[in-house]
Amino acid sequence: MSLRTTSAFLIAGLLGAHAAHAQPAPQPPPSGDKVDAKSLMQSGLKLLDAKDYLGALAVFKDAYARFPSAKILLNIGTTLKLLDRKAEAANAYQRYLDSNDADPNKKAQVTTELVELDKHVGRLEITVTPPDAEIQLGDEWIPAPHAKLLRVPIGAFKVQARRTGYQPDTKSASIAAGEKAAVVFTLVELPKEQPKIIEVQRGGTDLEQPLEEDKARSRFGALAVLHVSVYPAVGSAVLVGATADLTEQLAVDAAVLLGPGLVSEGMATLPPPKFGGYLGASFAFLSGQFRPRAAAGMAIFASDGARFQVRAAGGIEYVMSRHIAMALELGGELVLNPESDIREVVLVPAFAVTGRL
Repeated sequence: MSLRTTSAFLIAGLLGAHAAHAQPAPQPPPSGDKVDAKSLMQSGLKLLDAKDYLGALAVFKDAYARFPSAKILLNIGTTLKLLDRKAEAANAYQRYLDSNDADPNKKAQVTTELVELDKHVGRLEITVTPPDAEIQLGDEWIPAPHAKLLRVPIGAFKVQARRTGYQPDTKSASIAAGEKAAVVFTLVELPKEQPKIIEVQRGGTDLEQPLEEDKARSRFGALAVLHVSVYPAVGSAVLVGATADLTEQLAVDAAVLLGPGLVSEGMATLPPPKFGGYLGASFAFLSGQFRPRAAAGMAIFASDGARFQVRAAGGIEYVMSRHIAMALELGGELVLNPESDIREVVLVPAFAVTGRL
């Protein structure tokens, strides 16, 4: 079809619109979108007369987005044909023929145009499951029921289908001029995320508190330690005091020492000391639930004067919760000024429990 014939075909569509307005039957007042679309149509026709086909196409598409009339599809198809975009023009004409408001008097002429264009493009018969999916046509997505027959340029082509909740799919192949091919999409539904069920025991004391572990433990706590001498003699002492975290891994301890004279008398022949004090520190090498650690400190006994005893130990701390922790250590102690019946070096394991708010 020549440019003159095409323009006559386009103008015939517009005259048909004016003829419809000339009927005596009353018309409802146009909506704002329809008024805007008419204004855009007039602008598009001016651009078309000036042979600004790309500008006219953009205006006609904007008009159709505002008011989807079949008459505008006719202008879109004719403009695409003038741009030699035959496949897109054929798709626009096909959408015109499928529209409920297409002019029956023009369908034969549009069909003739479509038959001529089909000699230069490939045709795809699209089948999609589920049927309410979308098919990509150029740079836009259209409902699958409106894309059962698509035209594509000859050569390699790619068609995509999508739907919310389904895995999108792409089909690609090659097609020759005038050839028809069937394209079948069967979209696979994505697995639905199952809601997470959390059981809560009512009225019990063992309720899970998932946010509890996210809270940092208190820096200050109470401390109770049992020291048991195993070499050279068996005996024991108890420390009761406080602990404080200087950092996440370093803690200091201060405690009152209840000596063997109160707890056990197995490690000395002379009356053993009853009271004393202890200052020490511990360092945890890890910050998880099981924390290997090293400890050091000094104990001071009151026994015929002050007796000084340094301690070094290694062990592991088990953090049960941010409130309770237990530690087991194997340590050695060196008495700096021992009495006559006390060995200078003793092996003293220890078991400690700390409680925090």
